[in-house]
Amino acid sequence: MKQQLSLNLNTSHPTASSTVKPFTFIDLFAGIGGFHLALEQEGGRCVFASEKDPFARKTYLANHAIDEAFFNDDIRTISPELIPDHDILCAGFPCQPFSQAGHKKGFSDGDKSERGNLFFCILDILEAKRPKAIILENVRHLENHDGGNTLKIILAHLEALDYAISYKILKASDFGMPQLRPRIFIVGFDRRKIETASRFTFPMPVPLQFTMSDVWEGDCSREIGFTLRVGGKGSPLTDRRNWDAYLVDGQLRRLGVPQAKKMMGLPEDFAFPVAKTQAMKQLGNGVCVPVVQHVARQVKNYIDTHSKDAFSMVQTFNKGEWSELFALLSLFINPELPFGSAQGVKTDDYVLVFRLHFNAQQVTYCLNEGQIDLLLRDGNNKELGAVTDIISVAQLHELKQFIVGSKGTFSLTDFEKRLELLQISHFKGSNKQKQDFSISFNHQGLTYQEEPLGIKSYLGSLPTLLNSSTATNFVFEVKGFTGTLDAVNGIDTRSKIRDRLTYIEANNGQLHFVGCENTIHEENLRKVDSCMPELLGDILLNYYKGLGAKFSALPLTEQQRCRMKDYLKAVLLGMFSSSPWDGNYTANGTVVVKEAGDMVLYHVIKDAILKDYLMAHAKLDTPSSTRHRFGQLYKESDGRCFIKLNLQIRLMS
Repeated sequence: MKQQLSLNLNTSHPTASSTVKPFTFIDLFAGIGGFHLALEQEGGRCVFASEKDPFARKTYLANHAIDEAFFNDDIRTISPELIPDHDILCAGFPCQPFSQAGHKKGFSDGDKSERGNLFFCILDILEAKRPKAIILENVRHLENHDGGNTLKIILAHLEALDYAISYKILKASDFGMPQLRPRIFIVGFDRRKIETASRFTFPMPVPLQFTMSDVWEGDCSREIGFTLRVGGKGSPLTDRRNWDAYLVDGQLRRLGVPQAKKMMGLPEDFAFPVAKTQAMKQLGNGVCVPVVQHVARQVKNYIDTHSKDAFSMVQTFNKGEWSELFALLSLFINPELPFGSAQGVKTDDYVLVFRLHFNAQQVTYCLNEGQIDLLLRDGNNKELGAVTDIISVAQLHELKQFIVGSKGTFSLTDFEKRLELLQISHFKGSNKQKQDFSISFNHQGLTYQEEPLGIKSYLGSLPTLLNSSTATNFVFEVKGFTGTLDAVNGIDTRSKIRDRLTYIEANNGQLHFVGCENTIHEENLRKVDSCMPELLGDILLNYYKGLGAKFSALPLTEQQRCRMKDYLKAVLLGMFSSSPWDGNYTANGTVVVKEAGDMVLYHVIKDAILKDYLMAHAKLDTPSSTRHRFGQLYKESDGRCFIKLNLQIRLMS
């Protein structure tokens, strides 16, 4: 019987092809590593994992090879930019807030350290790393939670990041395994890297490979078992809540670790170096390995057959990326780039640009009396022709109108040939650099070579100086509060953050700044000024109470105002919120693309004007509180209550 069972267990997994291409993946909310096991069997290599539960971490390390330096213990604390690049992101994000067995609070679940909205940590990683594909898993009740609104929010956020999304509820019993275990699988592909015109199809069911009689090695009254889960053990055999009691050879028997391992598709040598109670909890929280492997096989095949070549089709970019092209083409037409004033208007002083280096593509354009040459990587020049043959003023105006009038990402077929001629297939460069391109120019008899610059564009919307993310959350402890979490989080007005703070204070709550959620962000701030986190914390608290957004109107001392200018300059030219900063700048200025399409330069050679411009035009802004996990009262395991407020800074026109 054991020999036959082993054979059946092995055939329940799809057989990996010997010609499968290797790929990398990350394993978030990893549990004991069901995703790890499934994707590894398909040729994948895990480069990062995250799991908070110490007992599950112990089991994970006992069974999977992973560098502990890349085994995170709290996904809220990791800077997405520090996660290794990867092809597939896998995540069985916390299901308790959506499960039938739990309280089904969804995103509003703050009773256990924000577990309800940790999904948004996934979005931060997707935005920073842009893997080719994602595979997410959760309980089937996610589909109908809050009347379907929760799933709609999840899908909308993924689509907003330009991922093509499909989802389906799959049962373990449809993939050879003897338990029901219906779970929703959400699969997505990066439209920028994968051609998604043909829809992804989930794997087809396969016959049952073995039964509960094989699991028990005896005659079981059920062919397919109950869904393995956490809690509720010991119910009578006939109770509707029963999931662990079976009639085997006429006797009542209850599931143990050996049987549960077989039902989840784990190998016989999978070790549990924890107590039986913890092992059963881990199994109940896990993913059924053969189901994940079938899905992963399908995802990998889709990637391999639908990957885009650099110029195989029309390029799709967002407003910021198209604005970079606009700035580049504008300088082709008029290489005289004026400096801007502190008030944001152009001055009579200008630089004369004679060379542009586009960082994302590592290509250089040489301007010479209306002609453009492309400087190739081998050092040779390729003549591109006259500027007027590449772009006209009318065509540049047309590009501007497209940028202003479009939303999200979009393509411009008319510009496809220009992109290919200029050898541009993408815009995003290093996530550790503030520069978008470099220019060489002459100014007042001096020549400046390869000056790194950023681009801030007002085409269509106000540009961000500091982009919001979970790394820009500031944490406040709420002391003395006599109300309830549900009462606070239930406030859903248009000014809900302000109204929640008002409610907290009306119920004796006192907010005390604790620190930045991301320790790297806090360390970076203190490199500007040792008290900068506390200063920004006070500013944020007052802003969300409705006491003003403009930096120029903040009630600061002269010393604080000087430090704030230094901070804004650091954000513009060198500092990222979630990457360690060495105090140096990676850009020497920025080109501002104004609403009308004209451009002005701010550069460190006019440092005082640059800082005055930032101070005069910076303002606080409120991003999506759901997307960035802030504005909700939550309770940690020690019983203390906290709330987060998010820092985002825009530039006013």
